[in-house]
Parts: sequence; C-alpha cells; structure tokens
Amino acid sequence: MFAPGAPLLGTIVIQDKTTVFAVIAGYLLMLICVGVAFRRFSKDTSDYFRAGGMAAWWLIGGSVFMRQFSAWTFTGAAGAAFQAGWSLPLMFGANVVAFLSIAIVTGAWFRQLRCVTAVDLIRLRFGAGLEQFAAYLGMVTGPIYGGIQLYGLAIFTSVLLGTNIYTTIVVLGVVVLFYAGVSGAWAVMAADFIKALVLLPITVLVAAVCLHAVGGVGGLLAAIRHAGLSTAYAPFKAREVVATMKGVNPGWFTWAFFLAWYGNAVFTANEPSSSGRYLGAKDGGAARRAALLAAGLFILGLFIWFIPPMTARLLIADEVAAMPLPKPVEGAYAAIAIHFLPAGLVALVLVGMCAATMSALDVGLNSLAGNITQNVYPAACRALGAAPMEGRARLMLGKAVTACCAAAVIGCAAGMARFGRGGIFNILIDVMATVAAPLSVPLVLGLFLRRVPSAAPFASIGAGLCVSLAIYLSPRLLGTTPWVFQSQVGTVMAVSLVSFLAVRALATPSEEALAREREFFSRRDRPVDFAAEIGEGNDGRQLRVVGAFGTALGLAILLLLIPASSAGHGGKICAVALFTFAIGAMMAWLGFRAGRTAPHAG
Repeated sequence: MFAPGAPLLGTIVIQDKTTVFAVIAGYLLMLICVGVAFRRFSKDTSDYFRAGGMAAWWLIGGSVFMRQFSAWTFTGAAGAAFQAGWSLPLMFGANVVAFLSIAIVTGAWFRQLRCVTAVDLIRLRFGAGLEQFAAYLGMVTGPIYGGIQLYGLAIFTSVLLGTNIYTTIVVLGVVVLFYAGVSGAWAVMAADFIKALVLLPITVLVAAVCLHAVGGVGGLLAAIRHAGLSTAYAPFKAREVVATMKGVNPGWFTWAFFLAWYGNAVFTANEPSSSGRYLGAKDGGAARRAALLAAGLFILGLFIWFIPPMTARLLIADEVAAMPLPKPVEGAYAAIAIHFLPAGLVALVLVGMCAATMSALDVGLNSLAGNITQNVYPAACRALGAAPMEGRARLMLGKAVTACCAAAVIGCAAGMARFGRGGIFNILIDVMATVAAPLSVPLVLGLFLRRVPSAAPFASIGAGLCVSLAIYLSPRLLGTTPWVFQSQVGTVMAVSLVSFLAVRALATPSEEALAREREFFSRRDRPVDFAAEIGEGNDGRQLRVVGAFGTALGLAILLLLIPASSAGHGGKICAVALFTFAIGAMMAWLGFRAGRTAPHAG
C-alpha cells in the first residue's frame, strides 16, 4: 500500500519525445485524410453545412458528444477535480441531463424544422430581425470562443512538448481548416467520431491503471479518507470549504450552484442556436438516438475522466505542483499519465486532449461559416439589391468563408499568446457571457409557446441584457462584491423570462407573426419522410468510410509496440489497439453488408 501524498517520481517529463511527435503527426495526417475521403459527400450548401439531412444517428451522436467538451476537461476541470474531487463528475452530469432532455423533447423538433443552419430556426420562429442579430453576434463571438480553445490547448501542449506556441497554434488551426474546409459537416462529424475512438479507450485505460495503483474503487475511497480529503472531495460543499481551494470560483459546488448549473445546462442545450448537428439527422428518431448516444458516452466519461487527477493528488501531488504551467494543478491528468504510461500512450492522451478541443473548433467553425454564408450573405445581397449566388457558387463561397473564419480563430489565439488573455480579450469574453444568457431565454420559450408578439423576444433580450450588464459592471464601477454564478444566472434568466411573458400577455401578435408561427409549429410537429424529402440514403457508405479509418487507426496503434520506451507496456497498447480496431472493423463489415443488401442506398 502506498503512502498518500508521498513522492513517487522526481520530475514529470516526457522522456521519448520522438515517439510522441510521431504519434501526433500521424494523428493530424489522419484528420487531413478524413477531409479528403469525404470531399465528394458535399455537393451543395445543405450537404456542406448539415450533411444534407442524411447523417446516421451514431455519426451525429459521436460528434455532439465530442463537441460538448474540450481540452479544458483534462486541464482546468482535471485541476478542479485534483482539489475538489467528486464535485466534478457531479458537475459534468449536467451534460447527461441536457442530452436526455434533447432526446425526449427537442431533438426531433430541431430536425423536423427542416433548416440548414441554427440561425434559420430563429428566422423561422421570430423573423429576420432576430435572425440577423444572432448571426452577427456569432460573427463576433465565434472566433473569440474558438481562439480561447485553441490558445488553451496550445499553451498546454507547447509546455509539455517544448514546442513554439505560435507554431502549435498555426499547425492545429490549419489542420482543422483543411478537413472542415474541404468537406464541411460530413468531414467534421466523421473526424469527431474517429476522435472518440481515440479518446474513449485511452481515457478508460488511464482510469483503470490509476484504480489498479490505489487498490480499486475501495482503495481509492480509503486513500481519500486516509489523506484527510473527505470534506474537500465531498460532492456538495459548504462555501467555507470552497473558499479554501485556490483557483476555484467562490460559491461553486454548493447545492445552489448545482441547481443553477443544471438548469443553465439544460436551458442552453435546448435553444435553437445549439441545434446545429441535429439538423443533419435523417429524421426525428435519428436525432433522438444521437442525443441518447451522447448521454450514454457522457455517463461513461463521468466515471473515468476524473479518477486520474484525484489519484494524482494522492500519489504525486508534489510533482504536479512542480509542473512548469501557469496553473500546475491543470497538469494533473497529464502528469499521472506520464507517470504510468509509455511515451506512445502518453502521446495518445495528448491526442485525446487535442481531439476534444479540435471537435469544439471544427463544429464551431462549420456553424459560423454556415451562418455567414446562409444568413448574413443573402440578407446583405437583398439590402444591396443584388442576387445572391446559388448552387455550386454558394458552396465555393461557403468554403472560402470557412477559410476566413479559421484565419480569424488562429489570429485570436495568436493574439492571446502574444498579449495574454487579460485586457481586451477578458472584456470581450465577459461581454459574450453577458449577452448569451438573455438571448437563450426567448429562443427556448419560442419552441413551446404560441401567440408570441414580435416584440417579446426583443424585450426579453433587452431586459436581461441590462440586468446582466449591471451585474457585470457594478463590481468594477462601484466596488461591490461580484455575484456568484448561481445568483447571476438565476437573476438574469428570471428577468428575461418575466419580460417575455409580460409582453406576451399585454401585446397582440400581428398577422405576419401568427402566420410565421403557424408555419413553424406545422414543421416542428410533422415527422420527416426521408424517402420523399431526401431520397436515397448513404448509411452504408458512412459506415464503410468511418469503419475503414477506425480499422486503420487500430492497426496503427500497434506500431507503438516498436519504440524501446514501450517495453513492459505491450498489454496496455494492445488493449487500446484492439478496442479501436474492433469498433472500426465492425462498422466496416456492417457497411459492406448494407451495400450488398441495398446497393442503391449505400
């Protein structure tokens, strides 16, 4: 039995960087190949931005699962788990509840509304004014959100690998640009699914190795008690306990925090602007199954993602504290992986972190380009009295816009690397957070309530925005105490909700608003007839192509047996390779069988 907190290792470093670089380079090359393989799937903008409404449920489910988190899960969240323990799995459980709510209620509606972009849903429900507001807001916030994710990943990996941070930003950004730009939504979803085939087995392995080191689940619980961490690791905490945790926001992990966190997660997950991937499902049933798959994968994640950083607290706390990172605890997950795994599998852990962030980047990039191409551009043409491009020309415009958006994301990340995330970037992030919550309230209510005047969403957004800005500015201008998360979210949403309902009760909707409303709810409740509306599917082709990549990936992982640093770790490498190969081979087999039984549909 180990002594909790006793140092087991002098310095946390990657010894065989050649193998690590080779694995990461091979992974990035594979993503480029995914873009090439799916380039013929996109024939028009519907294909490019929503997979033509033909994507299989498992493809969408893997993509929405991967989009829901980033490298922050294995850095910032892992650092919080290092300090706060079981509160983090409970916190991430909000995603499970959110996905289940989509599966039960809104997932089918999103597909049945038959839109190409998420902003199309806003126009269909509330008209062109709110559509343009949401689209232009996304043009500002999208590159900044993407830049934050890319910068966070680059600063972490550049420290561990000793690479130049600007080079890291550009390389990762260009790879995402290539596969997302060449093939659009098809390549984005396929790449996300393949990333999951890397992420899941390696994170299961890391958790299993950690549990073995501490004597299983019972040993982990006993070690937490022995280390005196039972109070710090309790799922729900008193504010006094949270106040002692360096870097953890005040008021987090209390009962009130979790109520607000879960409510906010469910609310934002069900708003139209979050519907992008479900628009590409074959029908409402496929959208539901996709959300259920994502919920199931997240349930698995809750049990495996946060055991490693907690184990790091018990085994190598001093070594984590010495890591050369701005916040050393954010290296806890990587540190325990480096301690237990050979260089090749450590590279797969880093690949998993890259995969998580790149999935959020590629989906965001595709959605942002879609909003500009399908919503901003046609409206601008109408305002100028010009005819917008259609067909192949619009598709090429979409690819060019994707390239421009990627350049903006890379530029934002490089700017943060040059000037830091303070100053103007923090101000912009705070402004985005201030605007997002008020915007989500009327969008969700509009999915359910009828007879809504056109002024209601604008009144709701305006009132919520004023309150949100007051909460944000008062500590800076008046020196008041900053509001805790639950108070801010609850107050802003309550004001937006009351404002929306008050205008709805007092004002009468116009005939134009009522006609638009009838069309919206008619679409929402009408199931998709795939054969009549879309025609032939390509399920078998999706299975074959993604399955081939999964099979090749599993075989490639076996090459990690070759480096000398892998000696004694053959079983771990083979386990990861076998899982990935088996899933890929099964998918390829199902795809070829579908091709034989329905040759014209695969």
